[in-house]
Parts: sequence; C-alpha cells; structure tokens
Amino acid sequence: MALSPMQASSATAAPSTADNLASADAARLIPLQGAANVRSFSGLMGRNGAIPASAFVRAADLNRLTAADTDLLAGRGVVLDVDLRTAEEVATAADPLAADSRFRYVRVSLLGSEKLGLDKLPDSLGELYVQSLTANKTQYRQVFEAMAAAQQGPVLFHCTAGKDRTGMISALLLSLAGVSRSDIVHNYSLSAGYLATPEQQSPQITEMIRQNPKIVALMGSPPEAIESFLDALERQHGGARAYFRSIGVSDVDVAKLQRRLGQAR
Repeated sequence: MALSPMQASSATAAPSTADNLASADAARLIPLQGAANVRSFSGLMGRNGAIPASAFVRAADLNRLTAADTDLLAGRGVVLDVDLRTAEEVATAADPLAADSRFRYVRVSLLGSEKLGLDKLPDSLGELYVQSLTANKTQYRQVFEAMAAAQQGPVLFHCTAGKDRTGMISALLLSLAGVSRSDIVHNYSLSAGYLATPEQQSPQITEMIRQNPKIVALMGSPPEAIESFLDALERQHGGARAYFRSIGVSDVDVAKLQRRLGQAR
C-alpha cells in the first residue's frame, strides 16, 4: 500500500531508535585532541532520574593531552582525576593532570599490582572482570572513597584503554544509580568503536600488544564480558549496593555517590 505524502514525510523524518541512541552516545563524547574514549554519563536514566553531565567523566590514557585539552577539562569543572593504572604504566606514560594544580590527582592500581602482568591475564575479559570483584575489594573501596570525597565538579577516572578497569568502575557506578542493564552493557560496548583505529590507541597499548600478542584477543569490549561481570555482581555479591557495603564503603559515602549520580532520595 502506498503512503500518502504526509505519511511518507513522517516516515522519512522520524529518527529510528538506533539513530536516537547514536545521537545520545555522541552527545556524551568529550572532544579531546590527546585522548580517546572520553565521555560522560550525561542523560543515562537511573532509578530517580537522569545522571547529570557534571557527575563523572570516563577516559583512556591522558598522557598525550594538549594544553587546550587540560584547559577544556578545567573549564568543565573537573577537579579530581582518579588514575586506575599501575606504577609501571605511569612510569612510561605520566598523567599530565597530576602536575597541574587545577586538579587533584589520586592513583589506585585497581587490579592490585603495580605491574600490569600481561603474561598472567585470564583467557577472557569476562573472567578477568569477575575475578576482580573478589580479588580487588580494597582497591575498589579506595577508588569509591576518593570519588565520594570530591566536591562539586565532574570526577574523571581512567586507565590506559578506558575500557576494562574504567569499564568496571563505570558498570558499578551505573548499577548503583539504577541504570538499566541494557544501557550499562551498551555504554561498555561503545569502547570498541572509540578505540577502533591505531590513531585512537595509545602508544602504550601498541607496546603491550608487541610484548604479548595474545592480548589482541582481549582488546575489544564484547557485551558478554560485562554481562559476566554484572551476573557475578548480582548472583555472588547481592547487587551494587550490597557490594559497596561488603567492600567497606560507608553508607555516607554511598549517599554522596548517589547524589553525584543524580539519584538522591
């Protein structure tokens, strides 16, 4: 059956769900010249409303930031930079915000070692993520306590690729906020596209692959990896709120994180 001119016009003009999703994803990107995979949680829906743009910024390695980049971050009000990398990684790719008085810098090696240990990584990302929930409780607590202590302004956190350690912290924060599982998985899976080209990858990632070619298999952000993480969070740890309690994050600090996420009761 042929469409009337009005129907045809409406059908052409109406954006698809995929178009709307891509538009929302693009709006969260923060355009930095010297870093990839930099984005906010702005507009993601939690249990009590949308997460504000001023809550958090997730990112990959910041070693190549330009002066304009640091000015842009300062202009957005970023006051805390949480570096999730090892001392080994920092030694080869320093975080320039650590030496900038406009920012407070905190480093917590999320996976518990000060060397990356590429030869000891599990066979799958999902396995790595699930193990971290139990093996690195102290480090998770330190990260979330630092975030809770931050005053006004976005909290930036990053690792090297901005997808694994950064992805797990993101998943925990979004779970705490009550963001839907599908949105958490989607937010995680975007990293593969934002790191798809050599230009988007840091020299550190290139060097990691040179040292251990097997890790190429771990360089993506497949949905099933973070699905495994979320399954373990629920089934083994009782969900985000229970997990925060089990690792020693106080109710006061959890409330601060929820307020930052726009989910105050």
